[in-house]
Amino acid sequence: MMKIKVALCDDHPLIIEGLQRFISSNEKMEITAKVSSVSELMETLENVCPDVLIMDISLPDGNGIEACREVKRKYRDIKIIGLSSFEDRETILQMINSGASGYLVKSASAKELETAVEAVYEGGVYFGSDAQKALNQFYVNTCEAPPVTRREKEVLLLLSEGYSSVEIGEKIFISPQTVDTHRKNLMKKFGVNKTLHLIAKAKEMGIIG
Repeated sequence: MMKIKVALCDDHPLIIEGLQRFISSNEKMEITAKVSSVSELMETLENVCPDVLIMDISLPDGNGIEACREVKRKYRDIKIIGLSSFEDRETILQMINSGASGYLVKSASAKELETAVEAVYEGGVYFGSDAQKALNQFYVNTCEAPPVTRREKEVLLLLSEGYSSVEIGEKIFISPQTVDTHRKNLMKKFGVNKTLHLIAKAKEMGIIG
């Protein structure tokens, strides 16, 4: 079985140690790199290409948000999960807009971490529970919610749970391409251009819980 290759970027030894202990004990994952700064991360990525990068927002030699943008510019296939003690919506959205596929606060459980890594690896998105609470406050919209079909609501709900297009297709017996078509149509209806914003807006309007 192919393991998910995970790289860690955090300057707190206890955080790195905890993440390493958990990932090393998980049969689905393996650690390919551990770094503690932006410069070390960029140097390491020249030789190591992880599937998923778990990255702190505050690093000693740079901003994790800017580093996220740089990593995605150079290595588009690497999926990034922001990890931070910050849980305000502005920080979360800045990280997402820089290319991250997920966000966890450092109090997240091991189960949340596992779910997040698997979700973004499969092409999905994932917010930890605390991040979801912050994002639910982002959209304040007094307009009526756009009309959503039963199938679109099914897709929305599964997207919010972190499933990828392939997994959603398997669950509701449609092709991944059809799932992506529903996703694009939903983003047009809600006036957003990112799946994460779509989910947040649908939650704010009460379309999904």
